[in-house]
Amino acid sequence: MTELADLSASELLSKFRTHEASPVEAVESCLARMRSLEPKVNAVLTLCADQCLEAAAASAKRWMSGDARMLEGVPFGLKDIIQTQGIRTTGGSRIYADYVPTETATVARRLMAEHGLLLAKLQTYEFAIGEDSHYGPTRNPWNLERTPGGSSSGGAAALAAREVTLAIGTDTGGSIRVPSTFCGINGFKPTQGLISRHGVMPLSWTLDHVGPMARSVEDLALMLTVIAGHDPRDPTSLGSPRIDYVEALGHRIEGTRIGVPVNWFFDIVDRQVEAATREAIEVLTSDGARLVEIELPHAYLADAIGFTIMHAEHASLHEDTFGRLEEYSAPMSQQVLATAQFISALDYLKALRTRYLIQRDFESAFDKVDAIIVPGMMSVAPRLHDMSFEIDGKTYSWAEGVARMTMIFNIAGLPALSVPSGLHESGLPMGIQIAARPLDERTCIRIGHAYQRATSHHTAVPPLSSQIAS
Repeated sequence: MTELADLSASELLSKFRTHEASPVEAVESCLARMRSLEPKVNAVLTLCADQCLEAAAASAKRWMSGDARMLEGVPFGLKDIIQTQGIRTTGGSRIYADYVPTETATVARRLMAEHGLLLAKLQTYEFAIGEDSHYGPTRNPWNLERTPGGSSSGGAAALAAREVTLAIGTDTGGSIRVPSTFCGINGFKPTQGLISRHGVMPLSWTLDHVGPMARSVEDLALMLTVIAGHDPRDPTSLGSPRIDYVEALGHRIEGTRIGVPVNWFFDIVDRQVEAATREAIEVLTSDGARLVEIELPHAYLADAIGFTIMHAEHASLHEDTFGRLEEYSAPMSQQVLATAQFISALDYLKALRTRYLIQRDFESAFDKVDAIIVPGMMSVAPRLHDMSFEIDGKTYSWAEGVARMTMIFNIAGLPALSVPSGLHESGLPMGIQIAARPLDERTCIRIGHAYQRATSHHTAVPPLSSQIAS
């Protein structure tokens, strides 16, 4: 029998609409899953069970009276750098272990305005950087010895484990898309400025993005419709109008030009990951899309540009607490803050200026194509205490993997969607990324949904019964 915790948001809403299930039952199902799987997965930092059940009871009444909103009664989780009034927001650090915000971030308020139910604050790397949290490692539900990816690790793991139905993460160098790929769920880094960052602890103001995570592209479209749009309290927020992204789900992809880079992305990649990516492209071309080869000549600069900007801005944001370096729990956090003090203003400004080369490469590519498809990551999830990739007998660092596959889209500010593309022979998930022009999230959604109509990779479930719940 399918539990309510196993259903997508769209499936849950359908059951609420026909009164086959209630929001209270959905929340209770998620709580039961958490009781079975936590703290083995360790995705949850702060549980909001009582408030959530109370809100669920109110949602149930609105469904009975016909007053339901778009996300009425759907349980969601927030990465714990997203502020919530009256509920602690730790940033994954002991420095903020007792911090209770006095206001709620815009992205969370918009979910709550549509009567989504906040069930949990979810794990994150310390201040969304590094490789660890003060509150212990989150584990990948597909294999407890593997990382779920970072820094939106809690969102991806909780979704894969069916502990929440929806989640919000942040993405500075791939932190939505990497864990989405590793955990076999869907994640969307939208155009920078499309979703408000007000009330979100910053890592790098140049590269930070807020975005939705879910178990289907259909659910991502629903969330994006709710959370996207201008926010006057965020000075970086775009003045774009609110858009119905759900409407894009029904559009065909016939004639859509899909770009496949001939350089960089496929130069260093696990062979099964590459095969799964090319199979995904074949699925889309058989549905009417047209393949076009493209080149991104300056992709090799992504590593130097991205990490120079990220580390310099991160250090600037933590200037007031630099004298308390020993209180940062994650060794990587300490290392980044210590070394970032030596990034010169010249290097930082050079990195900002050099972004233009990558942005221009994409502009040229989008003269020929409507979307670009690349692997979600260079390999499957590495082991928790190794965090490196081995490909064809060579070892690559975590940072190399992120810079090669995901950070380039943060540098360009482009929308990039991660969707599952099957299981590796190791039993771990693989994924692809679909990127489009700025503010063309609809094309990403259209292609991603078409792929999920033709495949079932996004419905794969971790072997919870034998690996986790036992």
